[in-house]
Amino acid sequence: MSGAAAAARLIVKVQGSIEAVNSIIRHMATDLFSNIPVPLVTLSGECFNVEFQDVQRVPPENTVYLFYVTDKTKTRSIRKVAVERLRGKEWHPKDNDARVEDAVLNVIRRAFDAGEISFDLPDDPAHFKKLLMSESDFGPPSPVGDQEIRQFIIHTAFWLSYRHGNRYPVQFDSPLDLNYLGITAEDIRRNEWLLEEDGLLEKSKIPGMGRPTATLVKMYEAKQSTILGRERVFPKGTQYEAYKEIKNILRSATKEILIVDNYLDDSVLDMLEALPAQPSLRLLTSRAPKDFQVSVKKFSSQYQQAIEVKVHHKEIHDRAVVIDDADFYALGASIKDAGAQLFFINRVEDPGNIARLRTELQTIWASAKPL
Repeated sequence: MSGAAAAARLIVKVQGSIEAVNSIIRHMATDLFSNIPVPLVTLSGECFNVEFQDVQRVPPENTVYLFYVTDKTKTRSIRKVAVERLRGKEWHPKDNDARVEDAVLNVIRRAFDAGEISFDLPDDPAHFKKLLMSESDFGPPSPVGDQEIRQFIIHTAFWLSYRHGNRYPVQFDSPLDLNYLGITAEDIRRNEWLLEEDGLLEKSKIPGMGRPTATLVKMYEAKQSTILGRERVFPKGTQYEAYKEIKNILRSATKEILIVDNYLDDSVLDMLEALPAQPSLRLLTSRAPKDFQVSVKKFSSQYQQAIEVKVHHKEIHDRAVVIDDADFYALGASIKDAGAQLFFINRVEDPGNIARLRTELQTIWASAKPL
């Protein structure tokens, strides 16, 4: 424990004064946070400034960090966010206190990705939205795949260089972003090179940094999809086109369909209705809405077609559609969000990647539990 933190705890014990502790905590926080807005981009394509407001101690040992989050993609209202750091038995202050700023900022980003915070939903401006942070949030999450890495780089290049950075080069491999994605700098640079080869990023002499080309900007702002090699890219606002593309993929099945998506909802059933053939249907997810099982039963009853749904507890980010155990498609976002934000569909062709994905999905399916 630092000397300042020890002094703060001593004041609580001797004087019982929370205000005195908060004063000390605020002084400590000046080394961690400033009032300079931090621009952040999320996997889902949001871009916002996070501005530190205050830090407070909550008895017995929790700390709350208060922020204003300002939208940079549209003129939507400010969100007030309170991140409460929980102090549990696993608390390792010497390891984590120095990294608290990155951890708190990534908790906010992941809350946007998970839909806990949204600029599009009603909000009470008089209250702060509380997010809980445990010591596990200091460690990296399970790594995202290459598609999501490329989507993140494209989001970053568009928003932080083109729209809000005067087209100056931006960094893609900061420690903050690597922790958010659960990846290494080499993962960023591999995908950065591919985007350069596709003409979406200018050739950079500094690995991990780059700026967008006119091709990227036009693709990002387009109202229809673009084909880049083996990938089809759907810009924001192309929900119907993405829906049709996924449905066409599903309609090509003759024997079986496996859909892997951690955020399944009834929209996937809409895509599975009235398929030309009657392939066997399997759905693999990590969570499902409360009424999803009811929807599946009604679907099976009406179309006389069983759907096997399993729930896994593995930390995987892969979203995939597998047709007849032969055609593998990797998806850059959940099916329910296809086209709502920048979205990739990639037909996997490399035999090694197909074998890896097949083995991984078979293993997870075997250990998953029926819904």
